[in-house]
Formats: sequence, C-alpha cells, structure tokens
Amino acid sequence: MDLKKYDGRRVRLETVDGDVFEGIVTHNSRDYTFHEYGAFEESLQMPFFLFYGEDIKSIDVLPDGGPYGGYTGRYSRLEEIVVSEGADGIEEVLWSEEPEHIYRLLLCIGDRLARGKDSGLPGPEKLKELLTSFPVPDDEAVKRQLDTVLAAISC
Repeated sequence: MDLKKYDGRRVRLETVDGDVFEGIVTHNSRDYTFHEYGAFEESLQMPFFLFYGEDIKSIDVLPDGGPYGGYTGRYSRLEEIVVSEGADGIEEVLWSEEPEHIYRLLLCIGDRLARGKDSGLPGPEKLKELLTSFPVPDDEAVKRQLDTVLAAISC
C-alpha cells in the first residue's frame, strides 16, 4: 500500500481490528517513524494515533463537501477514544492545530456533556482549563462549537 499518497488527505481508515477512524492523515517516512517511534516502517498519523501499513485493512479518501463535509458521521472512533483517554488525549488533539480534528473533538465532548455525570470526561475545572488554554484556530465553526461546549460546562 502506497501510504505517501494519503499525506494531507481526509480519509476513512479501517484497521485490521475493525476500528474505523476518519480524519486528516500525515505520512511519516521510515526514517522519521524510526527516529520518533522506534519502528523502521512508513506510517500514517492522525492526532493521538499512528498507523503502520500492517495495521491498515483499508483506506479511502473522503470527498470534500463544505468545511467539514465528507465524513460519515459527526465524529469517529478517533474522537471517542481520545475523549475516553482523558485530559492527555484531549490536549493532544486541541494542540494539533487542525481545525477539522478540533471541531470533531468538540462535537464529541459536547455530546458527552449532554449525557451527564457518567460522560467519562475530565472534571469540569480540568476540562475548562484544557479548552481555554490551546491556540484556537481562526475558524468560525470551531469557535462556535467551543463556545457551546464552554457554556455547557458552566451550567
């Protein structure tokens, strides 16, 4: 599989374990992956996740369609896992500076907040700290969703 052709693309990636992730990927060369992660193989990276060729069952480029179009849902397994991992995962995606990933993470956080106390999110103070300390992209959709989530925390 030629992983390089997916660099910077919005994709739907299915792992050999059956998990489906959607987002923008970055291609890492063998040398870079070895230097950063200790494995001498090419990889694709989404915030918080690294995929080696052997981990990937299939990968499809998603069509464009509006600022966050082309995805099959509001968010994917990526955001669900990141939120479940807690503050460190959330912080990594927020600091990724990729508006699409930040927006979809905020949607997932908003949905979890709506569930109530068993949401699996960090406590309100920690969550508010995370959401007010990252460089917010100059993106209206992200700003609106961030305001919505911060308002929900304050309730």
